[in-house]
Amino acid sequence: MSMRIRVVATATAVLLGAGGLALAPAAGAAAPYHGIDGGGAVTDDWQDEENLGVDDYATSNATALWETVLWADGAQYQDDDGDSHPFEKSKIDGSFGPETESATQWWQEHFGLSDNDGVVTEQSWTFAQQRLTGPAAGSAVTFHGTAHNATFKRISGKYRVRIKGTGSWKIAYYDQRG
Repeated sequence: MSMRIRVVATATAVLLGAGGLALAPAAGAAAPYHGIDGGGAVTDDWQDEENLGVDDYATSNATALWETVLWADGAQYQDDDGDSHPFEKSKIDGSFGPETESATQWWQEHFGLSDNDGVVTEQSWTFAQQRLTGPAAGSAVTFHGTAHNATFKRISGKYRVRIKGTGSWKIAYYDQRG
């Protein structure tokens, strides 16, 4: 092998090695948590959460958590014909579509909130968190709805929810569903 090829090969190996070392810590670092969180008193958990709506985290486990609140409070949604329907447990699917938007607007109007456009904002989160209790045994947090009580889990500061109210617990991420 010529001297020129050896120098180029050595320089390439050194540069690749340095680049690999520079990338190694980033690859090993955990991604920041982007979900519904809480610590300490549960009545101080939700007021700083992200907005939810058809344009904000519309497909997520965080949306499923909000839909659970709607179900627990017996929210109603209007269909395309203007007929009202109860927001059933089967609607808890983590998809903030027209039914969830309509039920959210009903919920906001029902509780007299000034933000009543069907987007979950700080005002909605703050109002809802007032009816949380726990955590109890097994890290259970209860939302005391006007129609049903709903259970969430809060483990290591991360809320968990069940899609459609059944199955395994899912971390309430804003950018993941299921």
